Parts: sequence; C-alpha cells; structure tokens
Amino acid sequence: MTALWLAVALMTGAAVFVVLGSLARRREVPADSAEADVAVYRDQIDEIARDRARGLIDDRDADSARVEVARRLIAATDRGGADAGIGQSVRRRRIAAVIALVGLPLVSLGGYAVLGSPGAPDQPLAARQQQPPDASRIADLVTRVEAALAKNPNDGRGWEVIAPIYLGTGRADDAVGAYRNVIRLLGSTPDRQANLGEALFAAADGVVTEDARAAFERSVEGDAPSIKGSLYLARAAQQDGDTAGALGRLKALLDRSPQDAPYLDALKEELQRLADVPTLPMPTGAEAEALKTPEQRMAKVRAMVDGLAERLAGHGGDLGEWLRLVKARATLGDTEKAKAALTEARAKFSGDGRAAARLEALALGLGLEGRGA
Repeated sequence: MTALWLAVALMTGAAVFVVLGSLARRREVPADSAEADVAVYRDQIDEIARDRARGLIDDRDADSARVEVARRLIAATDRGGADAGIGQSVRRRRIAAVIALVGLPLVSLGGYAVLGSPGAPDQPLAARQQQPPDASRIADLVTRVEAALAKNPNDGRGWEVIAPIYLGTGRADDAVGAYRNVIRLLGSTPDRQANLGEALFAAADGVVTEDARAAFERSVEGDAPSIKGSLYLARAAQQDGDTAGALGRLKALLDRSPQDAPYLDALKEELQRLADVPTLPMPTGAEAEALKTPEQRMAKVRAMVDGLAERLAGHGGDLGEWLRLVKARATLGDTEKAKAALTEARAKFSGDGRAAARLEALALGLGLEGRGA
C-alpha cells in the first residue's frame, strides 16, 4: 500500500509542476477557437442524423450520441464566452493555479485516505458505455440547451439536438414544437417530416392524427422516402380498419428493401404486429413451478403446440388459433410444419379478405414467404 501512495504522490507532483509551468507562461487564445469547436460539433450532429437515416445506427445509439455531442457543444459555447473575458494578470493566474493544483490534490488525497476504497474493482469503459444515460445528466443538458435557445430561438441545430431528447423523455408536445422549429429554420426533409409525425403520434397517445398523417405523407414524397414514415402510414391504414392497405404498404417496402437493410427486423416485427397473433397460453401456478429445467419447459411448450394442431385438425378452430399455431411452429424452428399450417389456414379462410391479409402479414413477418424465406 505504501508503494501505491508513493506512486500517487509522485504522479500528482509531476502533474502539478507541468501544469504550473504551462500556466505561468502568457498565452494568447485564438479568438475563433471556440467558434471552430462549435462548428465541428454541429457537423457531428448532422453526421449522426445522416447515419441514422442510412440505418447505420439505431434510435438509442443516435440519441446517446446526440446527448454527448450536445454536451460538448454547450461546453464549447460556454468556453467561447469565457475566452472573450480573459484579462486576468499573470500573478492572479499563478495564485489560482497553486491553490487549485496543490491545495486540491492534498485535500483529495487526504479524503481518499479516509473514505476511499483503493481495493474496489474497476469499472471498465465498455460496461459503462452500455448503461443508459444518467437521468440527472440529461435533465441538466436539457436545461442548458433550453437556456441557450431562449437567447437564440432561431438556432435550428439546437432545436434539432433537443427534439429527440424531448421525445425520448416523454415530453411529446415539446418535441412537436421543437421539430416544427427545425423544419421552419433548417428546411423540410423526409426524415424531419417523419420525426414530426412520430412526435405528433406520441402526443396523441398512439393515434395517427390528421396532422401526423400529413407529416408522414410528406416524408414519403420524392426520391428518398422515409422508412419510418412508410411504417407509420401502414399503421394509420390499420387504424382505419384497412388491413389490406396496411399490408400493401409494408409488403411494397419489404420488396424494395436491400437484403442487408438494417431496418428489416423492425419491418418484420411490424408485419407480425399487423397479423395480431394471440399469445400462446403458458402454464401458471403449480404447473409452472413443476417445470424446473429449460428442457422441461420446452417439452411442455411443444406438447401444447402439438395438442393445438391436433385440435384444429379435428374441429377447425378460429383464425386466432390458426395464427397462433403458425407462429408457434415457426418460433420452435419447425418451418415445414409452420408452412403446412399456413396452407391449411388459407384454405379454411379463403373467402375472408381480412383473414387472408393477416395470414400473409404473418407469413412475411416470420420469413416463411418473401424476403429471407
């Protein structure tokens, strides 16, 4: 332990004298240094938006990246204001440096000797990066961005930084206002219109309003339609009871998607959501407690699925049960049995257009047909 404290003392002393020497020299701060940093961080925000549009990162990674860049952007802006007021004497700088670099390390080391835990395990960077952003940190960031926007309400980049944070923290109405400002100040793009529509959707508690629909319609115009906008327009069609129309939109999107499109999983999940498959009832209570191992639980599930198949073969069953059988077979990896059940269900409900659409949506969503089949 003595060697540890000696090493810490030596490193602290070296750091103190290096920094004191640097502070003792009179330096000129470039007037445009902070402005250059701000420009770089704004470009990074644009690059995050472009990466998200290309599907290179998902929404969570994009939001986390925006939070970090926004923090740096605010720090650069604050530094710019501080640089403008630099006029302290060399003597004052030296006194402050001695206090900060000598006094504080002594206090810190003394406190750590009493309260610290040098034997505690480390916290690897990779593990920390997997943790969600701290709520207090995000709240502080939002407060600072809002203060900056109050002074400069025409800062379109600032609105673009804070809009997804509003949406991600449940402030949907504020997100709507922010995205409207982004479009007003920076111009309309498919992704910005889709983001506005998504905020309107969230503000209406999961209902595609007329305003949201109009934004989504604008997002799919032109040569580079928004994937998000297309997905929400399918949901709007389903909301109106037009299952076939919703399926048509999703199927067209699936047909033109590249084989390695990063949004394919989300698209297939939306197709399965459109199919609206009832969940398979699982054992509860004492029966569930008796299934102690994964092998026992899997055997029970297979027995339930086989029993459902036998019952449907003998008595027909309703659409929900057939959908449940097809999905269960596919989930268990019994692809051929899933396809056979799908064929039987289609024959049984051949005269029902809505049932046929739900069955096709499930087939596409599970990869039994179409892309990836």
